[in-house]
Parts: sequence; C-alpha cells; structure tokens
Amino acid sequence: MKSGNYINPIYKLSLRDATQVPRRISYSQWSMYEKCPKQWKLSYIDGLAPFNYGINLSFGTAFHETLQDYLTILYTDSVKQADKLDLSTMLINNLRKEYTESVKKNNGEHFSNPDELTEYLEDGIAILDWFKKKRAQYFSTKNYELVGIEVELCSQASEENSSVYWYGFIDLVVRHIPTNSITIYDIKTSRMGWNKWQKADNIKSAQLVAYKNYFSKQFGIPKEKIDVEFFIVKRKLIENSMFPQKRIQIHRPAAGTVTQRKVQKSIDAFISNCFDEDGNKNTSANYLAIAGKGNKHCKWCPFKTDEVNCPKQERIRE
Repeated sequence: MKSGNYINPIYKLSLRDATQVPRRISYSQWSMYEKCPKQWKLSYIDGLAPFNYGINLSFGTAFHETLQDYLTILYTDSVKQADKLDLSTMLINNLRKEYTESVKKNNGEHFSNPDELTEYLEDGIAILDWFKKKRAQYFSTKNYELVGIEVELCSQASEENSSVYWYGFIDLVVRHIPTNSITIYDIKTSRMGWNKWQKADNIKSAQLVAYKNYFSKQFGIPKEKIDVEFFIVKRKLIENSMFPQKRIQIHRPAAGTVTQRKVQKSIDAFISNCFDEDGNKNTSANYLAIAGKGNKHCKWCPFKTDEVNCPKQERIRE
C-alpha cells in the first residue's frame, strides 16, 4: 500500500507482497508498448527516457490526494465530518508539497511559475467547491462502503507466464452492500473534459478493463459484479455557455467479456514478446518504431528528435 491510504481490513487478506514477485509491469508500460514498441525498448530496456516533471502531474497528484482524503472521511466517518474539511487549504498544502518535492527531484529546476500555479489552484478550488455541492449525485453513503483508496494490485498478468505480474494502484473502490457489487474509479484531471476521440481511445479505456480483470482475480470478486468508471474533473468550462455546465464528467467504457478478452490478448502478446519465462526482459527482439497516423505517437515522445536511437526513416507511419 502507498503510505497514508486506506483499505477495508477484510480486503487486506488478498494483498500480495509485491517485492517478492519476479517481474512487475504496469498499465503505463503496456500502453507505451501498444503505441510504440521502440519507445518501450528505449525506456524500459535501455533506460534512456528522462522523467518529465510538469504542472499537470503535480496538480493531478495534489488534487487526487485532496479528493481521496475527503472520500475516506466520507465513508469511514460521516458526511458531516467530511464536509467540515477545508479542501481549499488541503489542496494548497498538497500542491505546495508536491511541487517542492518535484523541483528538488528535478535538480532544483522550476517547471512552472507563480501565475500558473495560482491559476491551477483556483481551478482546483472551483472543482472542489462544485463537487461538495453536488457530491450526493456521484457518491452516496447509503448502502455503500469504501473498499479502498489507492488499492494495490499485484496479480499474475498472463496465464502464459507465471513470472510477470500486473502492478498498480486503483484510485478508488466502493462496494454496494445489498448487491455485493464493486465500482472501480479512476480519477482523471483534465482541462475541459474528454472529447469523443479520447472516450473512443481503446488504449485509454483498457486501463480500467485491465483493472477489472486483475481486481477480480486478486480479490475473488466475479467480473460481472464489477463496474468501472472514469471520474474526470474539468479545470475549465466553456465561457459564455448558454447551458449549465458540470465540473465533473463520467465515462463508463465498454468492459464486457469481448473487450476483456481483447485487452488480455494484447497484454499476453506484450508479455510473450518482451519477457522470458523467468521474467527477464527480451533484449534481442526487434522493437519497431510506430509513428502512427500523422506521427501522433511521436508528438510527446522523448525520443522524437533522437536520430541516433530512433532514426526518422525507420519510423512506421500508418
């Protein structure tokens, strides 16, 4: 478990010591490979990818912690106690801490400025104020209990390889007591919500499909009893809109049997191509550079200008 987070005691019995498994993979690893095997190779085998600090990451972490603290009190204590929390001050303190730590890790180099930090804080406070007023529309406490915050997943990732484990943390898991059904939430911070292309992005949606599969496997909950949901918060609203706008957008991706099989098949292929039976990385495989349609996979890639490790003429365009 991550320090300071919550899990219902009964579910602790299913937690695994992740330090004892041979090899761990994550959604970020798999999704990178799905887009561009070459980027995965350069990042995870050659260790060449720098860690990029940014305001969106710092704000996202601070907002997650603030909202998760509120939800923990909501479910483990009471609505009254949760609503007493000074979420604005909590967000300010969390962002200050996260930004300071990130600058220190970034060799003392700042990646934002006071005006930008203030803007993000004001946006975050506006989201939290709106959420507190509308909270009951999204999180009811009647007949619901908190399973956990930052629930640690560590489950064998493929039936074809017993050495590789899927590892990650689920933002929020809630149980509906009368039906014994589970809802897995992934909290996303965004500028203005997800558009139709983001909601149609199969790799993006696959994160929750995989979480559903591995949560079921690790905690013994039937898949048909598990729902998944992206809880997307918007920093900005459309100016001068004629209609009322919400600060929160809900996206429930397709996560049925067919989609589960497709995602698992893709994860199986990733593991088969990239790891041996002992979990060692396959250093001899041919990892293709996939630029994608309109070079979309190169847009944010740290190797897009690296002609030595990823020559442009070798990049495959769809």
